[in-house]
Amino acid sequence: MIKFCHKENSNIYFEVGTEESIRRFTANEIDQLLTDLKNALETEEYNQILYCVIQSGTSLKGNVNTGLYDTERLVSMIEVVQNHGFLSKEHNGDYLPASLIKEKFSLGLDSINIAPEFGQIETKTYLEKIKNEKPELLDMLWAICYESRRWEKWIDNDFDPLKQKEELINICGHYVLSYPDFQKEIKSKFDDIDEEIKNNIKKKLETLFNG
Repeated sequence: MIKFCHKENSNIYFEVGTEESIRRFTANEIDQLLTDLKNALETEEYNQILYCVIQSGTSLKGNVNTGLYDTERLVSMIEVVQNHGFLSKEHNGDYLPASLIKEKFSLGLDSINIAPEFGQIETKTYLEKIKNEKPELLDMLWAICYESRRWEKWIDNDFDPLKQKEELINICGHYVLSYPDFQKEIKSKFDDIDEEIKNNIKKKLETLFNG
């Protein structure tokens, strides 16, 4: 895949590795992966790798971080990645205390991926606007989310999408914000919402920065 992508665009950069919820890695396996890549790729291809995904236990289920944080595992993986000359990155940094994220960076982590949580901020902003101003749109938003099926990978077996409507919206609302139906039938009803979303995201960023 790296060879193919590099052939198509030699300026592309790569992130390698995988996250806890897809495939658990040990530090030794990360070391072997990076060694194998170096042996399999041409120098110009290998040099386009910037990030390696490390794991310290973070994993998501619904709107909760269900992982078990392991400091020693984090430190050992960061050391391996640094020895290979790459930047370390952890996925599933959502819904963690700001103090824990700060601790990870103090231990040498270079970057952390937070996506669903910021998407949920946007979703929650829409939810509050709908409930306060246009409650008739709530079922429409739920239907768009439900039909997207994007909630399925994040829920437990006992989750009831027909009864836990707001929870379903919170889990996968950020996936449907670009859908034409959402844009036409819901977003168009709130002229000032983008600015409100930006302010809410800034508040979260300030919390992380000052944590």
